[in-house]
Amino acid sequence: MAASAVGIITLLAVVLAGPLAWAIATYVERRRKAADGAAEAGASEGQVDGKEPEREEMSGVAYTLSLLGYAIGLGNLWRFPYLVGKWGGGAFIIAYLVCLCFVAAPAYLIEMVMGQYTRKSTVGCFKMIHPRWDGLAYGQALILLMVMAYYNVLLAYAVIYIAGSLVDPLPWAADSKNYFNVEVLNGYDDYIGKGLGPVQWKLALGLLVVWLIVFASLSFGQKILTKVTWVTVVGPIVMLVVLLIRSVTLDGAADGIEFYIGKFDSEVLGDLDMWASACSQILFSLSPGFGAAITMSSHTRPKENVFRTCMVVVVCNSAFSLVGGFAIFSIVGNITFRLNAAGGVLDKATGAMVATTVAEQARAGTGLAFIAIADGMRAFGSGTNAMSVLFFTVLLTLGLDSTFCFAETFVCYVEDYLLVKGSKPAKWKIVGCTCAVMYLMGLLFCTRMGIELLDTIDHYCITYYLLLAVALEAFMFTFDFGWRRLVVHVKLATLGNLRTPLGQDVVPSFFWRLAIHITMPVCSLFLFFYILSTDVVEPYGGYPVWMNGIGWSCLAALLAVTPLGFARSLKSGTGSTLPPLEQDEAALAAAFGIKSTLPPLGQNEESDLAEGATA
Repeated sequence: MAASAVGIITLLAVVLAGPLAWAIATYVERRRKAADGAAEAGASEGQVDGKEPEREEMSGVAYTLSLLGYAIGLGNLWRFPYLVGKWGGGAFIIAYLVCLCFVAAPAYLIEMVMGQYTRKSTVGCFKMIHPRWDGLAYGQALILLMVMAYYNVLLAYAVIYIAGSLVDPLPWAADSKNYFNVEVLNGYDDYIGKGLGPVQWKLALGLLVVWLIVFASLSFGQKILTKVTWVTVVGPIVMLVVLLIRSVTLDGAADGIEFYIGKFDSEVLGDLDMWASACSQILFSLSPGFGAAITMSSHTRPKENVFRTCMVVVVCNSAFSLVGGFAIFSIVGNITFRLNAAGGVLDKATGAMVATTVAEQARAGTGLAFIAIADGMRAFGSGTNAMSVLFFTVLLTLGLDSTFCFAETFVCYVEDYLLVKGSKPAKWKIVGCTCAVMYLMGLLFCTRMGIELLDTIDHYCITYYLLLAVALEAFMFTFDFGWRRLVVHVKLATLGNLRTPLGQDVVPSFFWRLAIHITMPVCSLFLFFYILSTDVVEPYGGYPVWMNGIGWSCLAALLAVTPLGFARSLKSGTGSTLPPLEQDEAALAAAFGIKSTLPPLGQNEESDLAEGATA
């Protein structure tokens, strides 16, 4: 093996492209401000008339990009194809889309509205709605800690592959699956008598690189993060299109695509385990229940149309997963084609070479995306190293967008807590401490059984708690925030906007009310108790008892924190600090020139208000 000049040059170009574009944009912006006479010394420090602004705000474009980066993450190409392969193709996609419409999308919408309305991060938002819900907020803060600890280890895999892309021939050229399982993970062949094992230095080093990038991106405020997000959101979309165009022309690609969208096992639709996986996947991807959408929406402008932004993010996120699935399964089809052309695979039972299928190759486990994309790089001929650098950089940036939002949300929790205590340390210090703690926790997942531990925590924390969290958020919204407040706020916030001069209506009203009040809590709680009963009967994943014990302990910690707010609320007797609904209605009525209180908002909301406007 020798160093690849093409790979090194490509990596340097990728690394330098962002800072160069940033420098040019900053120079142009400063020249424009100088010409307009708008640059003020205090503005650069975030001051207005010598006072601190109440909350740092993002522009509409920055807000949308941040949410897109938060939603479109590594799970779209890492977790989604693996689950499609596990559950037999099209049946899983149907379940995924149903859960999107009736559980995840409504949960996402109410989080965005509540964040914009209260102008507070998750803890402050929930306390403002009613103090009894602050335990749920602390539970979401705790789950963020757990997710950040393991999520960036997946990005460390991408860093290792980027480093491998600088070598010619590629180190996984002979066997991409073996490279991932042995060279990257160095996992055990069995679990008997094994513990976590030693930390693998490659993973530890890759994880350190990831957290250094997170520190550099978050330490200096939303403006810096916005510039980074432009690169980390747009870049993956462009490269996915390139990968898709090339992969669908490979030999055997049609077989992979046929499995992806052509295989439909109707019996699987009756499997509740599949529905639980589908629901947890879309919840993991959009990530309501983490509180990040609330915190990010608290930074958006008061006149931002969060309903429209919600629709844009929901559609784009799922479209990315579905399109990415075409690329991944085209490559899986090509892998199957080449294996069969070479004589098939070894049957361990008979010792003979037998033909393999797309279904068998698609069940490569959680490393499917890494194995498939690594193998697919061989299709680019002389450009193999350059494309390998680019595509694994895409996987890295996909994950970075999500971890930026996770970390920013947690940092915001800490900042808000310290402000209440009368302290305001520099943001870089808070970010630095957070990154250091998360790196040390992440080393547990860099051990020889790290990926099994990762899968265990992902199952017990993400699958369970997100289902519970969105159900509780539905109850909180129904009993303490209210549908009418949401409708009035969205209308009032968007009045006079260019696209919505009469304000944005939440349409179709009957669907959103049905989903938020009924399907969102009922489906979530049903799946929560179903997988709970399943795991009690049979230990998850066939992992050792001690590893499942870690998963149960983490879940127990989350469940223990959640009801604390109810206990404190009953003891103190404190209630909601939301403004009276009548105040919002009066402001909306005044905006339309209506002197009296508005009648109940129903299906004819827009016509009622329009009549008031013309009057």
